[in-house]
Amino acid sequence: MSSRIQHTVEIELIEPSRVTTDRHVNTRPVDNAWVARKLREGFDVGRLGVPQVSARPDGTYIWLDGQNRGALCVAADHGDTKIGVKVFRGLTTQQEAELFLGLNDNRRVQPLYKFMAEVTAGHPEALAITRAAHDHGWIISDSGSSNSIIAVAALRKIYGKSSEKGQLLRRTLRIVTDAWGNSPNAANSYVLLGVASVLFEFPFLDSDALVRKLSKSAGGPASLLGKGRGFKAVTGGTVVEGIAKVVRDTYNSGRRSGKLTTDSREPF
Repeated sequence: MSSRIQHTVEIELIEPSRVTTDRHVNTRPVDNAWVARKLREGFDVGRLGVPQVSARPDGTYIWLDGQNRGALCVAADHGDTKIGVKVFRGLTTQQEAELFLGLNDNRRVQPLYKFMAEVTAGHPEALAITRAAHDHGWIISDSGSSNSIIAVAALRKIYGKSSEKGQLLRRTLRIVTDAWGNSPNAANSYVLLGVASVLFEFPFLDSDALVRKLSKSAGGPASLLGKGRGFKAVTGGTVVEGIAKVVRDTYNSGRRSGKLTTDSREPF
């Protein structure tokens, strides 16, 4: 967590076109659909409110709150029209991210973008989850690359589920990565939670054996996800429960001893 924010604040008149976005701080992309809708309704500078920015030592301004309104000004050909902006000076990048989180606490910030800001702000849990992902070849991002994970809600749940925080997450990531590589379906939230639920319920299962079995299963994680959805449709259970059942059955196939047969813990 960052130290207490120490800064100066004042209202200045600034052209929106001068303000840029640091995706390590304001982690959300511009909502172009919102901008288009507001543009159709008619641009009114009086309805912009007071956006908030950080003034950096190099002379750049970074959006903390109001980047959509700034994009609206540019789209309405008012990017060079000065508007009233609350300007914070003297912030570190970590403090900027912390302030972004505070300013957007009651708004619909997608979990991924909130998580990314928490990483910049230095929140311990977000940093630990990021390290676990990186150690297994993953990045937590919306980049669309094959090794990117967007399922941060699943990662958070798995991280906090065991008494030794982080160990269950690392074991889950190790198994899905060793079995299927850094592929999008391997990082699907349902797949991660389904595998983690089995590991949580049966902590002493043979991880290497599970990896071998899963890697040889036809269809890989995509098939596993399809079977989980089929389980939900037929039984009314959850996709995660269906995936967990398939993982258990896969592990048990061909085994003469050490089968996973009882549900000894509460549902994941």
